[in-house]
Amino acid sequence: MLMRVSMSYKRRADLRPVYKQIRKWIQNTSRDMSVTYLELPDKSEGDKKQYRALQLNNGLRALLISDPANDEATSSFIGPQHSRISSKSDSSASIQQYKGKLAACAVLMGVGSFAEPPQFQGLAHFLEHMIFMGSQKYPAENAFDAFISKCGGFSNAHTENEDTCFYFEVEEQYLDQTLDMFMNLMKAPLMNIDAMARERSAVQSEFDQTHMVDEVRRDQLLASMASEGYPHNTFGWGNHKSLKHNVNDSELHQALHDFRRKHYGSNRMIVCLQGELSLDELEQLLLKHCSDIPQSEQQPMDLSQLNYAQAFREEFFRDVLLVQPVEDVCKLELTWVLPPMKPHYKCKPDAFMAQMLGYEGVGSLCSFLRRRLWCMTVMSGVGGSSFESNSMYSLFTVCIYMTDEGFAHLDDVVSATFAWIRMLNDCKTLKTSYSEMQQITANNFRFQIEAPAMENAQSMVENFSYLPSKHVVSGTQLYFEYDEASMKLLRRHLGTFRFNMMITSHIPYENYDYNQKERWFGTSYRSIDMPEKWRDMWFNPSQHPELQVPPHNPFVTTDFTLHWVEAGQPHVSRRPKALIKNEVCELWFRPDDTFLLPDGYINLYFITPMMRQSACEYMAAVLYTYLVEFVIAEQLYPALMAGQGYSLETTDKGLMLRVNGYNQKLHLVLEIILHVMQHIKPTEAMVMSIKELKKRQLFNAVINSKSLNLDLRLTVLENMRFTLLQKYEALKAVTIEDINKFKDNFYKQMFVKALVQGNFKEQHARDLMQMVRNAYPSEQIDLSTLQNRYVQLPLGQHFLRVKSLNSEDTNTIVSNYYQIGPSNLRMECLMDLVDLIVEEPFFNQLRTQEQLAYSLGLYQRIGYGIQAFVLNINTQESKHRADFVEGRLEAFRASMPALVRQLSEEEFNQLRDTLVNSKKLGNLSLHDEVMRNWSEITSGEYFFNRTEMQIQTISQISQEEVIDFLINYEEKNLRKLSVQVVGRATGSMHSPTQSIAESVSARQGSTTHVRRSGSLAMMVYEVQRNISEEQLLFEQIGERVKLEFIGDVTNPSHIIDIEAFKRNLHVYPFINTNPKLSSKT
Repeated sequence: MLMRVSMSYKRRADLRPVYKQIRKWIQNTSRDMSVTYLELPDKSEGDKKQYRALQLNNGLRALLISDPANDEATSSFIGPQHSRISSKSDSSASIQQYKGKLAACAVLMGVGSFAEPPQFQGLAHFLEHMIFMGSQKYPAENAFDAFISKCGGFSNAHTENEDTCFYFEVEEQYLDQTLDMFMNLMKAPLMNIDAMARERSAVQSEFDQTHMVDEVRRDQLLASMASEGYPHNTFGWGNHKSLKHNVNDSELHQALHDFRRKHYGSNRMIVCLQGELSLDELEQLLLKHCSDIPQSEQQPMDLSQLNYAQAFREEFFRDVLLVQPVEDVCKLELTWVLPPMKPHYKCKPDAFMAQMLGYEGVGSLCSFLRRRLWCMTVMSGVGGSSFESNSMYSLFTVCIYMTDEGFAHLDDVVSATFAWIRMLNDCKTLKTSYSEMQQITANNFRFQIEAPAMENAQSMVENFSYLPSKHVVSGTQLYFEYDEASMKLLRRHLGTFRFNMMITSHIPYENYDYNQKERWFGTSYRSIDMPEKWRDMWFNPSQHPELQVPPHNPFVTTDFTLHWVEAGQPHVSRRPKALIKNEVCELWFRPDDTFLLPDGYINLYFITPMMRQSACEYMAAVLYTYLVEFVIAEQLYPALMAGQGYSLETTDKGLMLRVNGYNQKLHLVLEIILHVMQHIKPTEAMVMSIKELKKRQLFNAVINSKSLNLDLRLTVLENMRFTLLQKYEALKAVTIEDINKFKDNFYKQMFVKALVQGNFKEQHARDLMQMVRNAYPSEQIDLSTLQNRYVQLPLGQHFLRVKSLNSEDTNTIVSNYYQIGPSNLRMECLMDLVDLIVEEPFFNQLRTQEQLAYSLGLYQRIGYGIQAFVLNINTQESKHRADFVEGRLEAFRASMPALVRQLSEEEFNQLRDTLVNSKKLGNLSLHDEVMRNWSEITSGEYFFNRTEMQIQTISQISQEEVIDFLINYEEKNLRKLSVQVVGRATGSMHSPTQSIAESVSARQGSTTHVRRSGSLAMMVYEVQRNISEEQLLFEQIGERVKLEFIGDVTNPSHIIDIEAFKRNLHVYPFINTNPKLSSKT
């Protein structure tokens, strides 16, 4: 103990000369710029990054993060007796451990939608867009985007209610120049009136993406119940209605500049800089680019004077809100208004109680409801959005996602929910559970997985907005202390019958009609008096013996031994090692010698010919995996809380099971899953419920223009494929006998591929494979018979057009697929380079200049060894017809040689170097490394040194070679397939929206909960996101889904019958892109 104190004191003493030199440098380089150093942030013992918090004299606060990519930084964590550099040479010398990292910057401006004038709602969001439209120093509108794209970077921004966050990442060599351009956007943006129309369209497009997302609509509905004088009754998204219709552009333009001057300034800025540079170098960049940023004209709004208890009008608490969703969902929500919870970050009473109420293990409310098939999940907590958590109040919500059967038993669901809340709120032994949660979060913080630089910088500025510098890293992650006063405060509120009750259901509650509409999203709803029976249930809760306080968690990790370190840090090849390769299985293994965390990954691929026999067999397998996940959910929920995870999914050739997390007890998780897979006994009720969910999910996919477009393209290209429609039709016939047949027979002829990687010993991997082999003894199969292949498209252009199944949907998806042919390493690298060169011009031309759509993409695809590149766009048929959009895509494709030719030699070399550097970026986490290896194993290519070979190859590609390839493809090898799912040509009666999938991605989590990653969770999530209009379609045409092809039967370029088109096409052999194996294919 004395030695530790002495060593700690010595380290502090050694830092004094460093700080002395820093102060001397600051005095010499910026005499009138004083810097106040804030308390150093606490960090975990495994965190290799260095931190410095400071404040400039113009009020700007900053967090600097030095993240050097070297081995020296890890030596203190491993211990002085070990060396991170092995003296042995790697037998696979071509595989290198690249450690390059991107630099990142985030700026949090302390103003958001709460401050915008009521006559220009959405102004703060609009300003966020306009900021990027050039600066006085760099006036070109796309100057920043074009520069950062060519430098291997990315930028974005988002607007909240109390702040606006801007962020970018870029190769570190360009950080200085990027900061200069970026900070000039903050200091002196142009925001010309000519750019307003385009950026208003972008704001409208974002609104269109969220217009049909119930969580967003719910927040806006609650906002409409804000008390007078409170700022949360605003429409922060903005759209044409609030920013264009009946709006004078000159007045709006003036309001933009006024708002920026009033609220954007150094005194309201928080900056985070992260890079491999030293802290001194980062500080020098900060001073150079931020010291002259002026302060804002106004100080931030003081919202602390507003009483949280009066933030909403009385009807918020008094009435029950019945809401008509746009999603196929039934849910019950209870929302309490609390004082702001962020000041209680040390205790986190809200997060702790959210874990208790949202618990899904045995004895929980979720288990009680799920066993009766009344619900799929329970979520609770204070949401992460700024509407739910701000300086005025926090909204704590308990949300039960019910099945239709659960909605039919709503009184029983309400009764059980009230009993569960009252039981946990009155529990006297929760301190024990709190201690367990402290242990889990302490483990997670100690062994945290590194986040990407831009994501980390963004999180840090948001944390720094309300946390002291000492806790800016740890404050959101740790349960510091059990504070009785904070817990009593929360319990007092949760124990009071004063909350908002909202019932959202596609089935009307007691046949009530909806007689009110919310102003901005048009949400239909009705307010009714709280039923007296529910009031009685709260004050006189029924006995529910099945409900129990969550027990001790048996999956909490207690052994964090790092096996590679314990073994003396032996040399480890960069490629996985094949421990077993025989006729029935192959086992790959690699111990972790890089990330040094007690984490492990067990990936298993059960390849079985039953998946290829028929669409019915395939769908039986799908339902089987869902049923397994349904049964193990409550048993393994404690494992999820303790840091383990799992997923079970179907692929075109079999089942894929993945288990990951703290390695100590992963074998127990795998053992439980295998046991359930072997012995599950599904009931008819379970099968019917899961089958109905899957049926809706498939129907959603068919009528979703984006997923249908992809399915049609793959139906043309793949030699063996069950289409979405075939799966949909086959599902109807699947019985419980079919599922049991699959369970009992899939393994009898099977090949198992396995990768065990992470904090394991070699014997651990062998034992795990033996566990699998004991559970599933199998006979040899011929893997080559299961290998899918692509057809070769004919020369020329071919068009496959179908009408969207939803006659009200204006979305049109156009996807132009250009097939190149058998892939090889050089061609793959050449197309990577083409992507980088043309990406920014593609978006600038088609999205910014021509305003064809907000969602579009350009990328290359390699399927079963066949290479292609794809241009796609999601537009509205009511704005731009499909044939016109396709023509613009083709015109851009034809311009690609000219785009490459116009580059100077210096510009081309810079882009080529940018691509090389992007390949040299190190794996951020063990997960990244595992998935890269797993992809090589499951594909059968085993090209583990792919990245190294790509780097060597890219450096050899010349500008002339790229141009020659593109011209030769145009003149001699153009094989194009244009797939178009065409929407309604005239405007829909409803606001056009983006695809369901994009609406899902736009949704932000609104509650604190543990989310599973398996296929069942994803299916439930997708079905809950289903648009209610499409639910009506499901009820109307669900049994007679049929595609309507568009085209001229006499035109050979029009595909009217896919099977007829493919009948005489050449089928490529399977192409292995690994040079060492390609000759054996």
